[in-house]
Amino acid sequence: MLYKITIIILSFSGLLMGDDYSFNFDELTQIELKDYEYNGYIKSEHKLQLLNNNSPQYPKKNKDTMQSVYGEAYVKGLYFKDNYTFQTDLMANYENIDNDEDNKNTINQLFLKYKYDNNHQIYFGKKTSKWGKGYFFNPVAFIDRKKDPNNPESSREGYTQLNYKFNKVYKSDIKNVSVDVIYFRTTNVENNDFYDGDSQNIAIKTYLLYKDIDIDFTYLNNDKLANKYGVDFSTNLQTNFEIHGEYSIDDKSLYSYLLGLKYLTNTDLTITSEYFFQKEQLLKSEPFWDNKYFVNKLSQKEPFDILYSNIYYKNSINLSDNSMQNSLGIVLTNIKNLEIDFSIGKNSGDKKSEFGTKLVDTFSWLQVKYSF
Repeated sequence: MLYKITIIILSFSGLLMGDDYSFNFDELTQIELKDYEYNGYIKSEHKLQLLNNNSPQYPKKNKDTMQSVYGEAYVKGLYFKDNYTFQTDLMANYENIDNDEDNKNTINQLFLKYKYDNNHQIYFGKKTSKWGKGYFFNPVAFIDRKKDPNNPESSREGYTQLNYKFNKVYKSDIKNVSVDVIYFRTTNVENNDFYDGDSQNIAIKTYLLYKDIDIDFTYLNNDKLANKYGVDFSTNLQTNFEIHGEYSIDDKSLYSYLLGLKYLTNTDLTITSEYFFQKEQLLKSEPFWDNKYFVNKLSQKEPFDILYSNIYYKNSINLSDNSMQNSLGIVLTNIKNLEIDFSIGKNSGDKKSEFGTKLVDTFSWLQVKYSF
């Protein structure tokens, strides 16, 4: 009913401000909101990689180059019925790394949402929570699969959970309050990559919009692991200048944090920077396993007046050993729904550093993505 009233108001505004105009109210009955939505993409990637003979993995390859091919198909669907929303996100992946092939089909999300009223909602099923304010890292994202700083916008698989959400708007300095209470368990077959064995988990996120500052308080209780506590924030110092941060700690005093900014200049240059620290080092097989990193990305819209283009430069520095990864790329979007992303990159550092011992020394990367 609301959308019909909106259309009527807009129509009368047109009569008052325009010239001769006729409107058939019978057309309103022909406008129907769809009870479903869908979107997705298909993308392919190709990497040509020059190998690093200083890498411990180099003797296993015993050659100078290798190629990788990736394919990915993703579709998101929603169905609406009264106060219920059903959502599913499906993804299929193919990879061929140096002639070693692998296929994987993943249900990223599959959940039912019930909206009791404007203040109370319940979600049940497999869901990605997406906690945190950081672009490349999220220390407070206790119940999300780890973000890849090299590809932070990629779709990630969620966990099967029961999520109650409360939301309330106020007319005061605290403009909005939202609370998520999440329960999920792990077994040998359910959420088994979160914890290796049976466990019970309760996670809570409390969101506040205080004046113009977004603030989250996060908490995770796992009956087999240390409790985790976190806080994050983001705010705009100016309309084109945003700062954000995150901090997390557990009962064993292991902590991590980040501080970051995003700045848009008057020439349409976007600067995104983050400093990240984690007290505990991870396994060296994981990306960004060391203690301290500084990541910067510069993205220039339509350089040299080339329409529908974007060039970018990204630099990731391991501040503990001064090794780094640099990449330079261009994105073209001049064909509707089609995005072409091409970049070249290099890992550099001494023979004992993180990026200096990567198997790949220099690489070129091409991605073609069609969205629908």
